[in-house]
Amino acid sequence: MLRECTVTRTTMSKPPSTRNPDPQEEARKFERHAVTIPVDVTIVLNGARSTHRGQASDISRGGMRLFLPRELDSGTSLILEFLIPYNTTQIVVRGVVRNRNGFSHGVEFIDSTPEQQQMIERTCSIFKLLR
Repeated sequence: MLRECTVTRTTMSKPPSTRNPDPQEEARKFERHAVTIPVDVTIVLNGARSTHRGQASDISRGGMRLFLPRELDSGTSLILEFLIPYNTTQIVVRGVVRNRNGFSHGVEFIDSTPEQQQMIERTCSIFKLLR
């Protein structure tokens, strides 16, 4: 099943030499790429399983920024299901919430397969070329 997605180009308002570096950005292992894709999120809390529809606003090989219509605590385990642009295979991967700002969650992918990592990396390479 194909889903609608949006890829956006981002530009810096100041040249790199005059930007104030964000310590969190500098500590990242993988470059993030702006993209808007729907994500199905399954959460198991206190033995109860629930599924929610969220939206990723950026993605990297190591994780995504996820907007979800509920707040989750850091450390919450998730199952993420999404289709990234330029691919026909849906990705189903475990994730964990690493940080949160309101309904926006920083999610790290856990135990993604080499094939999933390669699909995401290839797509991120395409995003880089489109900038």
